[in-house]
Amino acid sequence: MPKKILFISYDGLTDPLGQSQILPYLIGLANKGYEIQIISAEKEERFQAHEIEIREKIKNVNIHWAYTHYTNRPPLLSTFLLINRIKKLAHNFYSINHFDIVHSRSLIPAMIGLSLKRKYKSKLIFDIRGFWVDERVEGGLWNLKKPVYKLLYRFFKLKEKQLFEFADGIVSLTKNAQNYIQDNYKTKAQFAVIPCSVDSSHFDYSTIPIESKKQLRASLGIEESDFVLVYVGSLGTRYLLNEMIRFFKVLKNQRENAKMLFVSNSPKELILKEVEIEKVDIEDIIITSSNYQEIPNYINIADAGIFFIYTGFTGKAVSPTKQSELLVMGIPIVANKGVGDSEAILQDQDLGVMLADFEENSMTAAAKQLLQTDYNKEYIRSKAKELFALDKAVETYSQLYTKL
Repeated sequence: MPKKILFISYDGLTDPLGQSQILPYLIGLANKGYEIQIISAEKEERFQAHEIEIREKIKNVNIHWAYTHYTNRPPLLSTFLLINRIKKLAHNFYSINHFDIVHSRSLIPAMIGLSLKRKYKSKLIFDIRGFWVDERVEGGLWNLKKPVYKLLYRFFKLKEKQLFEFADGIVSLTKNAQNYIQDNYKTKAQFAVIPCSVDSSHFDYSTIPIESKKQLRASLGIEESDFVLVYVGSLGTRYLLNEMIRFFKVLKNQRENAKMLFVSNSPKELILKEVEIEKVDIEDIIITSSNYQEIPNYINIADAGIFFIYTGFTGKAVSPTKQSELLVMGIPIVANKGVGDSEAILQDQDLGVMLADFEENSMTAAAKQLLQTDYNKEYIRSKAKELFALDKAVETYSQLYTKL
């Protein structure tokens, strides 16, 4: 008899992340015969915009969806109230349709999952996504010099330790993070490494007409001969915007017709501020935004992609969604060392260029390597499908479910 799975997420299914990195996996698992019950925290504006679309996607598969609205006001109290609302929904699910496994995405949902494991004797999967507690500190959100944040840090680090010890299964985005957990915590959990994967049928340059590519470039003021460096996604505290602008500046010195394209829902002012600081010609910077459906079209007009990410302790657990999306579209990437397994992926398999540091000589060498390397789109795509194919991720999750 197929196992029943309760999936708890602090991210909404109507978020861009939910549409690209949660729902496709769960639909794939439902198609394998699992009965999936989802509890998510939805942001009001995105929920209003995309609820119908999400319900349409799950109406013909064995997925049941309950949600609560996400808010971070008032601080701290709102988090504990949200936890209680999710717990209530989980108890309702269990009373109607007992679940076998609680699959919790990130730390706070896993805390809820642990309480459900203890109450209902269900199995628990801690899908870590990253070292959430330390990300708060490294991102400047929690200042440990302030007593309240120091207290929160200790509280959540204790919970993290408990989860590593008592979870039946642990999913990590990177091998690097798995090694750290197994070396530093007492865990007997079944382990799976599943990087941020991609629907290669959606992200497929061969399905986009050449004329559409030309029209999109023209609409953005990009000449056919221009070399386009693209950044895709949000610009949070972890992403090194200034360093990326600086790299483009170096690239521009070597390729006069270079342009930098930002496809991001982050405020334009954030980008323009750094452009002004680095004295880059605004005519060479293109800023736009896109929904999930249209992202492949924007990636397709690029010659290379870029991401520079802060690489403190938490960097070992990072698997950028943009990495898999760019590569499966056949686009080489410029990235910095110390980000998850990216060095082994990009450098060792000739899928892009790695920077050891952000000194100008390193950037100059990387730009030269990028421009002088004759990258093959089909080779990059084929390698990316081996590493990041959605069906591979779904199969790995299914194997983990089977073991528990």
